[in-house]
Amino acid sequence: MSLRRDALPVLLAIIVVFAFSGALFAYTFSRLPPVPPAVVTQNGTVLFTRQQVIMGKYYLQKYGLMDYGSIEGMGAYFGVDFTSYTLELYELYLAQRLNLTVSYKGGVPVLPPSEAAEVKRLILDPGGTMSWGRNYTVSDYMLGAFNYAVDLYSQYLGQNSSELRLRPDFITNRTVVRDLVAYFTWSALISLNNYTQGFPYMPGLTSPSTNAWAATMIMIAAILAVGFPVGAFIVRDLVSHWNDPLLKVDLPSPGPAQRAVIPFMVLLMVAAGVQGLLGTYLMHLYATQSLYGLDLIGLLPFNVARALHIWLAIYWIALTWVAFSLFVLPYFGVELSRRKVIAIMGFLSAVAVASLAGVWLDYLGYVPFSSGPVEPWFMFGAEGRDVIEVGSLWLLLTAVGVFYLSYLFHRASRLAAEPLRPFASVLSYVLAGFGVGVVVGALPVVRPWPYFTEDEFFRWIFIHAAVEGFWPSIVITVLAVLLVVRGLIPAGLARSVVMIDAVTEVITGMIGAAHHYYWTGFPAVWMYVGAALSILEAIPLGFAMAYVVLVARRAGTLGTLTSFDRTLLTLVLVAGIGGSMGVVFLGAGLINAPIVNYYVHDLQYTMAHAHAAFPLAYGLPSITMWFVALYLAGHVRESHLKYIRLGAIGYGVGFYLQALLSLVPLGVLQTVYELRYGFWYAKTVIVPSVGLDPAPGFWETRLAQLFIWLRMPGDLTAAASFAIIVVPMALDWVLSRRST
Repeated sequence: MSLRRDALPVLLAIIVVFAFSGALFAYTFSRLPPVPPAVVTQNGTVLFTRQQVIMGKYYLQKYGLMDYGSIEGMGAYFGVDFTSYTLELYELYLAQRLNLTVSYKGGVPVLPPSEAAEVKRLILDPGGTMSWGRNYTVSDYMLGAFNYAVDLYSQYLGQNSSELRLRPDFITNRTVVRDLVAYFTWSALISLNNYTQGFPYMPGLTSPSTNAWAATMIMIAAILAVGFPVGAFIVRDLVSHWNDPLLKVDLPSPGPAQRAVIPFMVLLMVAAGVQGLLGTYLMHLYATQSLYGLDLIGLLPFNVARALHIWLAIYWIALTWVAFSLFVLPYFGVELSRRKVIAIMGFLSAVAVASLAGVWLDYLGYVPFSSGPVEPWFMFGAEGRDVIEVGSLWLLLTAVGVFYLSYLFHRASRLAAEPLRPFASVLSYVLAGFGVGVVVGALPVVRPWPYFTEDEFFRWIFIHAAVEGFWPSIVITVLAVLLVVRGLIPAGLARSVVMIDAVTEVITGMIGAAHHYYWTGFPAVWMYVGAALSILEAIPLGFAMAYVVLVARRAGTLGTLTSFDRTLLTLVLVAGIGGSMGVVFLGAGLINAPIVNYYVHDLQYTMAHAHAAFPLAYGLPSITMWFVALYLAGHVRESHLKYIRLGAIGYGVGFYLQALLSLVPLGVLQTVYELRYGFWYAKTVIVPSVGLDPAPGFWETRLAQLFIWLRMPGDLTAAASFAIIVVPMALDWVLSRRST
């Protein structure tokens, strides 16, 4: 069998998933939730127009509000969900105008279900069916309600913004606020008109659709009908390679071109440390406006700190993979000059720094807004979409680097020693697939998508192209090659693991992006697709645990292992087991079932899932790459290896302490309050009230404050463990540079 055919299933899987997305593109985009030409009252007064809704969406992105709060539950986890919060404002205003009964429990307003239903009728009646072609009519009461919402958001985003962790006097232009409220109101109207499957939950106003229940049953059927047979096939294939011959390669000392990546790796260690500090700072902002009395809101408001925290993580991990690729490609037969290595790393590092600066400057208001055909802030500043913060130009430049790396591994698939060629082919294909995902994330390049649902479609393709589609295949392939070269597992077993994992990850991970489309106005078919594929994602991720246990068991039969081998195995075990548990149990097992996700979507459960999965599944393998490169270059002392093993275990323990002591309990508490008051309350600092002083919100409750501060043990454990691993390596490199 030719080497190209060895990896052909991976290439076919990539083609299939993008073809599938393209096939449903036209179907989905012909069924977007309508944005009427205008929303008017019964007496003909125009509340807002379609153009105002579009401009409101643009402003939401321009000002980074998706990195603060959310729309239809999509966005950040601290600031309010603008959809449900706006609904609550209208409910309160209309209840007061109609003299309905509003009781206050602990300062939180509550309407009886029958009176909430009356409010809903007033918001909608006589609206009828929403459509693209005609104005949508609401009751005359909505004129006062809309103006009340504009007044409140003008205070919220203006004079009170620093209290709410946004930069002082954040948005003072009332026209901008009106457009934002138009966008928020439109999102509330499509919820009340059942375009979002009943999300968000508001007692008496919304509830989950029957599709949520039916899709959950489909999810259970999928794992029974498909999951177990696929699992049996995987086990059989892995067992068949148990006794394949081992291959151990004594790698020569790194040359000048390979050593050129070491300084970049040390800089990436610093970037990872800064990213961790930003995470700790964000934890403080959940609890208080200052950092031990130091008020940094003007320089680092919540939305800026969050965007930098996310993208520093993406960059230090992705650039580590680039650096390590350049380090190992000569071992695959690809000759690289020192000048070329520095040029590649310098180019991508410059893109990273420029893009982070663009986000910072844009969110702080230094990049102008243009109403022309090209939006400079969108291209050079920040796209303002959750997890796609950096400007579209920077994403396209990043894609150039990814495609070039794919090309280098394509060359390696023809030049490497025979056992390594299939691994190079897989890396070439999945890097190309990820590059396509990055390009999709940059669309439409010159200005934002005008409509919410089309934006969500492309945003999640980019996100899943990274974390659940192609990144797992990159990590597992690289780690498998390291274990093969060290003679710890047979090449045949590693090849089987890599091929099976890549095909299943790409198919389930990319199509499984549909589980993010449950509540964002997509046709109901996406809920069924997302439910089935999201549970099947657990198959490759769950087997990642089996892979690493199998690796340890297989290596344990070899007799005496070197200290380097034991360290490498420890890093792989912690990453594989810890990361997979974070994905399978705190992700698919906890929050993905539609009827469950309806009530837990956008709560701190997702943060628990992310903090247990991302640092271990991607962060720790990247740290492993630093360790391997610096060890081979002579910058890791043998006496330090036992501390690296201890640090790896502590790193995993730290992030699980975060999840189990703080983030999961916060999610449970949010759910309790959501069922009592509605989704709007679960992410509030201030509770609105008509005619009364505002009451403290969820984040100000005593239990919430306690659970926020209980993140500290996990933060300190993870930080100390990270330092134990990387500080001696970095110092040894610095000292060796001075001695030469």
